[in-house]
Amino acid sequence: MATEQKHSNYLSEAESRLHQLSPEKLRVAVAIIAYLQKTEENEATEKILLNIPDFAEYFRKIEQNEDKVENTASNQIASNEEVWQTYLAVEKKWEEVFLQLADS
Repeated sequence: MATEQKHSNYLSEAESRLHQLSPEKLRVAVAIIAYLQKTEENEATEKILLNIPDFAEYFRKIEQNEDKVENTASNQIASNEEVWQTYLAVEKKWEEVFLQLADS
């Protein structure tokens, strides 16, 4: 019961604070909440999968088999440079988000 009350209090406080934000900062807040939610979902999924008997071993075998597949034009999805550039772009976006938060 106390946990439900705390949860309700946090939601009320969050809603109150969100109503006070400018549209730009509200957009950033929503992005952060979405990121936290996705992270929590991924953690829960990982816990479920790791509780399946022999899942970790089976997954390792799949990864090892994928490593053995030759890197040919027919199965190459993206070059290392493309992957690196995409990673850098995502990192830059998050840096901008965090800088905006720090300025607020």
